[in-house]
Amino acid sequence: MKDKKELQKVTNCALCADMCKYSCPTYLAAGSETISPQKIARLIVYEDKGLLEDRKGFCDVMFQSCMCGACKRHCIYSDYDLRKFIQMGRSKAFKEGMLPDETKKRVETFMAYGNPNGERKLIQKGMGTVGYFISCSAYKDKALVKAMDRIISASGEKVQQFGGADICCGAPLYYAGDTKGFKKVAQKMKREVERRRLGKVITMCPNCLKMMREVYPEMGVKLNAQLVHTTEFLASLLKEKKVKVKKARGTATYHDPCILANDMDITAAPRQIIAALGYEIKEPVYTKEHTHCCGAPPGSRLGFSKLADQVKAMRLNELKQTHADVYVSSCPSCKAVLSELDVKDVAELISEHMRHG
Repeated sequence: MKDKKELQKVTNCALCADMCKYSCPTYLAAGSETISPQKIARLIVYEDKGLLEDRKGFCDVMFQSCMCGACKRHCIYSDYDLRKFIQMGRSKAFKEGMLPDETKKRVETFMAYGNPNGERKLIQKGMGTVGYFISCSAYKDKALVKAMDRIISASGEKVQQFGGADICCGAPLYYAGDTKGFKKVAQKMKREVERRRLGKVITMCPNCLKMMREVYPEMGVKLNAQLVHTTEFLASLLKEKKVKVKKARGTATYHDPCILANDMDITAAPRQIIAALGYEIKEPVYTKEHTHCCGAPPGSRLGFSKLADQVKAMRLNELKQTHADVYVSSCPSCKAVLSELDVKDVAELISEHMRHG
């Protein structure tokens, strides 16, 4: 590691008491000390000093993190994020051809189609300087696409809806460690936004928002547009009465998507929406900045399906304990992963309770 200050940061983490592991979903779900934040940091330091012989073992551990930000949120060092160093480890794994099989398959699909899901049609609908980017995960969910379309139409807002084909934020390449490939995709997204002359871009996927807001600039790619999550957009529509809804009855439990809560600090807007719809909110034990990751689709942020399933099972059990009438989230991936609870997106809730006229 060339930067001695950065090496000192990860070394401090490696020598820490490791209390943040009690907020780490992979550690809590699997119970393996090897994948606690401090132990991962220790492996990174050992690898940097040339003390590790098992290259594959090291690379595998780099893909056993949810990359959810729980360790950063509960870190005693204010300017430290272990994920930065894990990402460096993933980049080494990518260059050495040591990706987990499931991550490798996602990368191969991306290289073939420009997205992680395969062949798909281009979506281009509407006009205006406000764009709604339909992410890869949202594209697969026809109910979500339909719900947002209904809300946009009812609001009277001029919104360009775009996505599909090979338009992607590039997160699958980023988390796989393909830095060069990711930067090319980021530059393509910049061209797409500029070609449409967008001053604001709304997206439903927290990972897309994180890539565009935080990671693109780190790669020297800056989108000259306001970047907004759908919950922020939808909350403003309700507040301004551009969309009118009928009051519901019952209880709702909201699952905070980890990236949205930990990296984007968006926890109030979705709850404002749920409350505006008339639901009584029943919070799970781990909520807001203490939320637990759903595990995400296997091969995306976590490289191993068994570990992803363990994290998912833990989160499902936590949510079930509220015995709510409806379970809600604001991330297409979370909705898909937690489908056992018939999770709805906040956009679907609004669409279901919209008043006509």
